[in-house]
Amino acid sequence: MKKIGLLILGLFASLSLLAAEQKPLEKMKWGHVAQGRMPEEWYASEQAQQIAEVVMAVQKTNGGWYKNSQMHKLTEEEMMDLMRKKKEHSCLDNYATTQEMRFLAHVYKYNKDERYRQSFLKALNMILECQKKCGGWSQYWPLTGGGSYQDYITFNDDLMTNVMLMLRDVYENEGDFRDLTDEATRERCRKAFDRGVECILKCQIDDEGVKSVWCAQHDTVTFLPTEGRPHELPTFCGQESAALLEFLMSIENPSKPVQDAVHAAAAWLDTHKIENKATERYTNPNGEPDVRVIDQPGNALWGRFIQLGGKTAKKTQKLFIKHLEARNKTRKVVYKGKEYKYAEADNARESYDPSKAYQPVYAIYKDSLQNLYYRYLYNYEDTPPITDWQGVPQRTSLMPVNRAKYQFLGNWPWEVIYGEYPMWKEKVDGANEAAIHGWQQITVTADMLSNTKGKDYNDARLGTIKLAPTTHTVAIPEGKQVVRVVVHGFSNSDNDAILSAVNGQACNYIFPKKGYNPVYTTHVIDQLQITNDQLSLTFSDSQCCVIIRLYVK
Repeated sequence: MKKIGLLILGLFASLSLLAAEQKPLEKMKWGHVAQGRMPEEWYASEQAQQIAEVVMAVQKTNGGWYKNSQMHKLTEEEMMDLMRKKKEHSCLDNYATTQEMRFLAHVYKYNKDERYRQSFLKALNMILECQKKCGGWSQYWPLTGGGSYQDYITFNDDLMTNVMLMLRDVYENEGDFRDLTDEATRERCRKAFDRGVECILKCQIDDEGVKSVWCAQHDTVTFLPTEGRPHELPTFCGQESAALLEFLMSIENPSKPVQDAVHAAAAWLDTHKIENKATERYTNPNGEPDVRVIDQPGNALWGRFIQLGGKTAKKTQKLFIKHLEARNKTRKVVYKGKEYKYAEADNARESYDPSKAYQPVYAIYKDSLQNLYYRYLYNYEDTPPITDWQGVPQRTSLMPVNRAKYQFLGNWPWEVIYGEYPMWKEKVDGANEAAIHGWQQITVTADMLSNTKGKDYNDARLGTIKLAPTTHTVAIPEGKQVVRVVVHGFSNSDNDAILSAVNGQACNYIFPKKGYNPVYTTHVIDQLQITNDQLSLTFSDSQCCVIIRLYVK
């Protein structure tokens, strides 16, 4: 123990000295440092190596790390606490474990210290070991047990997709992960990834015979939506579903089941939006930070939690009550000097209104209001309380603090279904057609472009490239003949952008003005004559952010 104490003191002293020399690092979050946002040369530095020593020193005995630890600026007390808890469970929530692995891999690339690699492999082995039979992952390893929501398949906070992205990076054997593992381990990672994709597809909620979206947590046996913390009810989940949809679209050469899942989720989200609305932060008449819903043309909102409907709702509610009954948690409240008891199962059972299917639903998680745990609320903004089955007044809406601190309404799916999905669909459909015709798909990069004004090309959202209103020339690979051009993007101003000529031939392809959110448009050009060695695109009126895809033979 004395040696450990000396090690900690030595590491802490080194980090304190280095932090004093590198003040910008102190201002960064660990997630940014760990996931490669420092200058590339920094990962070869002595400072990065010192932080790697800390990361290895606090690694859990079972292979992972705990969440929310700022590894690059731990206090002595924080480090001692992590050292004392090395034998406790590891965590995969909030990017925990995967971000420490990414950091070690990045530092190892420049400093071939075998200890970094072994620490990485220990964590990777834990991830492979803790994958469930159903193909999913949970928040902690070993599992907490006792019917805890922490043992379910967890999509919340991108937990499962973060794990799967790590596995994919390892088996693709590129960049920071090149030759970190042997071929047999990479194959294990590939198989675990494939099982994870199968799990995601099995969890996609059946909505009256049609595949829809996902919940934040799913049961490991039935794959039905299930509960999380007291404010995370078993529902359709707007935020998690947008992230899962984006992940599925990142899979190269997607299988037919993956394609079907993407089409179904995008269609469901489009159908269940709250049109022309946005949220606005303000100070309410009581002087409290608050959030309200306002009119906003060109925007849409989705519920973080949207109540289930039909047969799935009945099955899920039954499972939900069963879980809460097995957990057997009873909460207390004192009203007019008398104590009343509230079982979580009763809260969920009595407050549930099946007529509210497909509407946003809310719940409260606050230690001083435990009598409300797992109680369904259907009103976002303040509404009068009601008298419950015990004669006690109960809330029917969220409180200002709930609205201000947790995003129950948001537009998370907007860019996914109106920006990425059309682009993905065109790419997949184009690949299917290209396979028939023997064509090749080429996505144009900035180094393939030049323009009459000599301007540089900057990246914009969703991987688009900003094109000024002028003529841009695309260098076509030697020996290739362009048979189709696809331009996907949006105007970067409040005026329409127009693709007005292709190779000098007049045309009129419009990219609508920006408005509250970008309006993405896809134009397919296959009727114009295109020369073999170059392609020119003339934009007018406004800057346009686009992705250009060529189909060549």
